Amino acid sequence: MQVKKSNSFLSDFEKEEIENLAEYISLSYFQKGPVDVELIAEKENISFCYGNYEESYDGLLEHEYGSFHIYINIDRLQHAYTERARFTFAHELGHYFIDRHRNALSKGLINSHPSFTGFVSDIKMEREADYFASCLLIPKKWVQEYCFKKSFSFRIIQELSKLHQVSLTATAIRFAIIGCHPIMVVCSQNNRVKWYWSTSDFPFWTLKHGKEKVPVDTAVGEYFLNGTKYDSSETVYADDWFKVKFQDDYDRKFYEQCIYGYDNTVISILWED
Repeated sequence: MQVKKSNSFLSDFEKEEIENLAEYISLSYFQKGPVDVELIAEKENISFCYGNYEESYDGLLEHEYGSFHIYINIDRLQHAYTERARFTFAHELGHYFIDRHRNALSKGLINSHPSFTGFVSDIKMEREADYFASCLLIPKKWVQEYCFKKSFSFRIIQELSKLHQVSLTATAIRFAIIGCHPIMVVCSQNNRVKWYWSTSDFPFWTLKHGKEKVPVDTAVGEYFLNGTKYDSSETVYADDWFKVKFQDDYDRKFYEQCIYGYDNTVISILWED
């Protein structure tokens, strides 16, 4: 099952290349989750530390005197073993394992630069490292085995998140890529859609307002309108979210689960029964 090309932040070829690399590393070290990112760093002779660096970055990969070092900023990530800290560590491993990132850094073609993780960056190198992190922490094989013959609900995302010690956002995005059930994941920030993607069998391709604005009659629309947050999955209809061509599709019922993040960012997960 392939993810639709439009509006995702990497091409299908780039995703496949990074996924194969990340999953090879995960499955080489571990038979089941959660992945121990510190162990991978130790095996690769990458030193690391957790420190207080205020708001300067989430993480950073540095190359000096022929060696690599990872910095994790606990001022932004709370402490060393939060889901965000684990994801940030995996992101920095992505900069190391992706050849073009590592070679550019080791050859001095780029400087060590601060990373802000969690699929919020518009910089391609950061998006690649984010995607590597999600694949490293949640290999496709493990998800497919876990979801075999299970009916989908948001509970599946929650269980996978807990099992692999990864945020709900990263888990939802990974699930959409793997495609065990037709879903769409939409990232909105400040009442505008930043990006969205879906499995190839999701029934709609185009959002109602594109990326111009978030549709009002949706759970995320209510958040940007009046600050309402929903803990549960809310019922929405096809015409609330999508450009609908056929009359019979207008009242198709969907579920929307919002994940409220930092920097006024919201992830919406959309699916049918």
